[in-house]
Amino acid sequence: MTSINELAKQTTVSTQIPIIDFHPFIVGDTNAKTAVANQISHAIQEVGCFYLKNGISQTLIDQAFAQAERFFALPLEEKQKVASAVTGRSRGYIPFEKMFIGNQPGQLHESFSFANELDSNKAEVDSYAEALDVPNQWPQNPPEFSQVLQQFFQASQECALSVLEALAIALQLPSSYFTDLHSQQNHAGVFNYYPNISQAPKIGQTRFFEHTDLGSITLLFQDQGGGLEVYTPQGEWLTTSSVPGTVLVMPADMMSRWTNDKFCAAPHRVSVPNDFQAVKERYSFSFFVIPDYDVEVTCLESCLKANESPKYAPTFVGDHLLNRTNDRATKYGRSGS
Repeated sequence: MTSINELAKQTTVSTQIPIIDFHPFIVGDTNAKTAVANQISHAIQEVGCFYLKNGISQTLIDQAFAQAERFFALPLEEKQKVASAVTGRSRGYIPFEKMFIGNQPGQLHESFSFANELDSNKAEVDSYAEALDVPNQWPQNPPEFSQVLQQFFQASQECALSVLEALAIALQLPSSYFTDLHSQQNHAGVFNYYPNISQAPKIGQTRFFEHTDLGSITLLFQDQGGGLEVYTPQGEWLTTSSVPGTVLVMPADMMSRWTNDKFCAAPHRVSVPNDFQAVKERYSFSFFVIPDYDVEVTCLESCLKANESPKYAPTFVGDHLLNRTNDRATKYGRSGS
């Protein structure tokens, strides 16, 4: 695959990302589930992502985004009360331009990250959990912020597990193959706020850098501000938009490893256009679906063609997360796009 640095130099194009109705999968019989699973498989291999319709309530999405808007509108000193610690696995608030990648300028967004509440017993039996799991930090304002976001998180989790079931069916595996590997509920959620750009960015500065995600899949929700671009298996950058009633679904690193890039992790970014003053403010929520830390990810035999070798060495999920987090060398940790 072309390196991410090379991708940044290429021209963005706009094409159609498939919209897949998930309702037949949720309520249908085996044939209906297989049909939807095959649609998902085709979309990922051809485009690298897809919009999932009827996977999660639009009302709940709207409620969560409304809470995020209220939070990011608070004075900085109020948001700083739940500032993220300097850690690779951030929980809480990261201010504007305070997320760094190497020596690049700070990125043009703020973020708030959270996850399932910590299980105090988990770290005692799981060394990965001790290194990776961080407590949530919830602000007092807005008053309903924590409740609404946790409801949204749980709904996203249920949707994600159903998508994993569909991916297993598409690969002719037992339907519970992937969901069984996500029993620890290690998932993470990040709201990002991208303000309007009032002055010219610094050299090399982006709204969000090009990257792939760490887990198995990512659910990406965004408002009408748009701006997200996804790199396809065909070598094109796609501009995405907010399609009401849908969520954008992308494979992540672990799915690449399981499938030998049949379901390849999709590089994505939020860049700064030349006409930066015309950029709209943008809100997004990324739900990162993380397998159990102690799962060893190896290439599925069904994803190997004749005489083909695995592209990736086996790795434990926890090791991959720790290595990728350290490689990022960020000041405040990593948030999603």
